[in-house]
Amino acid sequence: MRFPMILAAAFTALAATTASAAPASYELRLEGHVPVICRVSLDATTASSAEPSDLGRMTEFCNSASGYEVRLTHAQGLNDAAVYVDGQKIQLSSTGVTLISRSSTAASQSHSLRLDPGADAGQVGDLSVNITAL
Repeated sequence: MRFPMILAAAFTALAATTASAAPASYELRLEGHVPVICRVSLDATTASSAEPSDLGRMTEFCNSASGYEVRLTHAQGLNDAAVYVDGQKIQLSSTGVTLISRSSTAASQSHSLRLDPGADAGQVGDLSVNITAL
């Protein structure tokens, strides 16, 4: 009986010595550098520029901590054409480039797009989407 008590006392003393020798706190610093990757895609293949039509789903991804912007490129000089992003109307710019989505942080999102050429029917031209990290 005496041997287990002596062994327990020795273990307790050893644990107390080890615990008092350890620092009060630890710091682990992990640092890495990840390249900024931004992608946008539109699943529509064709759409009519003469009448309102669905453009399909636009999927955007960007890991930029500062965020990103998605722009729709189209013909210049439009006055009445609009695109609907998730049901919200965005008038197309006469400059030929229109901001259609923006995020102030990194994000991955999907939106429904619909084109309404309005009085500019047949003048919208080719459409493309571009994403830019901020």
